[in-house]
Amino acid sequence: MNTKDTFLKLGHFNVKDGSQTRFWVDTWLGNKPLKDKFPALFNIVRRKQDTIATVLSSPELNISFRRNLVGVNLLNWNRIAASLQQINLLQERDVFVWGFKASGFFTVKSMYAALINNGVRVSYDIWQMKLPMKLKVFMWYLKRGVILTKDNLGEIGLETSRVVSAISQSQFTISFLIAFMPNFCGALYIYFLEFHLPRT
Repeated sequence: MNTKDTFLKLGHFNVKDGSQTRFWVDTWLGNKPLKDKFPALFNIVRRKQDTIATVLSSPELNISFRRNLVGVNLLNWNRIAASLQQINLLQERDVFVWGFKASGFFTVKSMYAALINNGVRVSYDIWQMKLPMKLKVFMWYLKRGVILTKDNLGEIGLETSRVVSAISQSQFTISFLIAFMPNFCGALYIYFLEFHLPRT
């Protein structure tokens, strides 16, 4: 599975014109891709990467299989075909809905929260990543909560004014680091994809 597919498994598509959503591979009809719901059909379909727009481009569904459908395969295909009767394509682009935030929009902060909340072995896995050592060390410190940010300094009774001068004191928190450090955000993104976090 490539990086794109790993990322797209962490959300679903709202289908509009069907041009951005793959019929079998992406999640759009229910809470799982059709390839996972019907693996036997997916194994014998000829064009596995076709979009919904391609499949619905003709009155007869534009899908072909490498062998005739019989038994359970025929029954399952008829189930899929029946569900497609309710699909009406629009003149708008499909919308990807991020699964870790109520708004449906991707944010690094929500990704980081998912990483921590799903019990990933951050202290161990960080060292397996193909990243510069300084980023590995920084992420390890952040996980352990020892970065000298406003929230951590407050917990140990230190005044941030004595430590932070370059940035507004109210901003200098872990959330600030996640939101405004491009290299760190990039590292989190790579880490998130590399270890295939489960959905919440």
